[in-house]
Amino acid sequence: MGVPPFLLVYGRLPHGPLAILKDTMTGKTELPLNLGKSVSEYLEDLRNNLEMAQQYATTHAEKAQQKIRYNLRAREKSFEVGQKVLILMPDFTSSRLFSRWIGSGIIKDKNSSILIW
Repeated sequence: MGVPPFLLVYGRLPHGPLAILKDTMTGKTELPLNLGKSVSEYLEDLRNNLEMAQQYATTHAEKAQQKIRYNLRAREKSFEVGQKVLILMPDFTSSRLFSRWIGSGIIKDKNSSILIW
């Protein structure tokens, strides 16, 4: 239809920060001189928000490091021709929860990372 989704939902075009900046620079609108906060209050709020963001980033970095430590001894599995292996075979249902281990398949051929038994 050629109509932006925002216009369909809200019945008007979005008026974001860039549109406000454009209107201010072209003189269509003027910003109020008092925006509700003094400069020192704004800087204090900004500092608090940055500290909170730093704490958030620190906790998520620690979780990522725990994952690295957990997987430190993990190794890629590789099988040789003639080895016996267990095969995880999906059932004929649509759910992945109903897969079964089928026992004792023998590796017949090895092609890079694809195993054929």
